[in-house]
Amino acid sequence: MKAKWIITAVSAALFFGGSLFTSLRDPWFQNLQRPDWLTFEFIIPFVWTLIWACLTISAIIVWEKKTRQGSRPWLLMAVYASIALLTSTYSPVVVELRSLTGGIILGGLATLLVYILAFVVRPISQKAAWLFLPYALWGPFGTYLTWLLLQLNPGAAG
Repeated sequence: MKAKWIITAVSAALFFGGSLFTSLRDPWFQNLQRPDWLTFEFIIPFVWTLIWACLTISAIIVWEKKTRQGSRPWLLMAVYASIALLTSTYSPVVVELRSLTGGIILGGLATLLVYILAFVVRPISQKAAWLFLPYALWGPFGTYLTWLLLQLNPGAAG
């Protein structure tokens, strides 16, 4: 029971940590040229909230299953935290450092880790693995969108 709250607290700290260091209302970021079809940008924070909740629940499931089996999955939790850290540093890197290239790298690495971790946790819990699906679908799209922003704003490579 205690581990569930610790995982949730660490996850929330990482989730909100990136937003403490940056604002997506930054004039530089807001003035980037966007593709004409990007009319749903306002839902992106809700998508990330869902993704974050799914990853947190997945981590809790994996922790509880492994501890019932008598082991402590510290390495797996470190990979979950790495995904969270890469994801939460995306906005500060893109907005504060003005580096779309950095955003592409962070997004690509986080998505790759999601695929790997989903594969690794599948034997532990299929439910925990399925909870990676929102990230597995959105991660490549978000990374592609950042790449597209770079194509439309070549001076924003950083």
